[in-house]
Amino acid sequence: MPARRTATGLRRPQILDVTLRDGGYLNGWRFTDATVREHVKVLGEVGVPYVEVGYISDDPALEPVLQCPPDLLRQIGEDTGRTRVVAMLAVKGRSPREVTELLRPRAEVLDVVRLTCFVERVDHVLAAAEAVCATGVACSLNLISITAYEPEELVAAVERVDRSGIAEWLYLADSRGALLPEAAAELFAGVRAAWPGMAGFHAHDNLGHAVANSRIALEEGFDLVDGSLNGYGLGGGNTDLAEALALVGEVDRPRLASLAERVAAEMPQPPPFQHLYPLTGRHNLEQEWAPDVWEAHGEGSEEFLRGLAWKRYKDVGEILGRD
Repeated sequence: MPARRTATGLRRPQILDVTLRDGGYLNGWRFTDATVREHVKVLGEVGVPYVEVGYISDDPALEPVLQCPPDLLRQIGEDTGRTRVVAMLAVKGRSPREVTELLRPRAEVLDVVRLTCFVERVDHVLAAAEAVCATGVACSLNLISITAYEPEELVAAVERVDRSGIAEWLYLADSRGALLPEAAAELFAGVRAAWPGMAGFHAHDNLGHAVANSRIALEEGFDLVDGSLNGYGLGGGNTDLAEALALVGEVDRPRLASLAERVAAEMPQPPPFQHLYPLTGRHNLEQEWAPDVWEAHGEGSEEFLRGLAWKRYKDVGEILGRD
């Protein structure tokens, strides 16, 4: 896909790898240090411009990629070459001061921090984004579960982020894997019109539309799309990294395949409810609700899910009858 000229110059679409962070949902983020370092090294050598290492935390009980400790990030920075190092931070109840304390020791070895954000939490997350930017690290505000909201709600949230002047990047995440290509173009065009900065898209593949939706995002002027080796990711998985790279340029498929084999060796067998994810995508449910449905309905889960109406559900209690 060719570069496009914008008000700030020439921008070429780019790919961000999420194998370690999103793929970590499958193995509890139990990657060996050697695999983490080899992963970022190889992706740097094949020209992947951004690699997301994991989540940021100071809880010593967590796996390394759930902490992104400064020493690990420093080692990764030495391995990646020109590839930029990215980490995600779940703001939740964290205050701006707590965000600053987490980032201060990591600021010199992190290029981008991505903050997850539901539409109704924009103001709270913007305060955290301001704290991120104050450390000198670029900040992305990632609007998640986009199919839980009407398009006009999303555009209004994007306009709010733009007016704040804080975040450098704005991401849309199809967290439920429920976005249909026929709805994607209009949504992406509306967001692109409301947001002049770097825009990205994170797809899930529950319905098999991850590559198509990523392509549409780029066609509508987005600058970044995410991918992961073998599409590893929560629930229905992500856009396959090789296919994402093919959308924007050349792909070293043999090296990616070799690396994918190494990562696959650290992945467990799929859970017994893996077959439910196409149905959760079809009915616009969060990936995290599949285990709850399985626990409640067991072998009858497919029949239960097929009986649901498509809605913009906000809570698992809406489908399981919980208060």
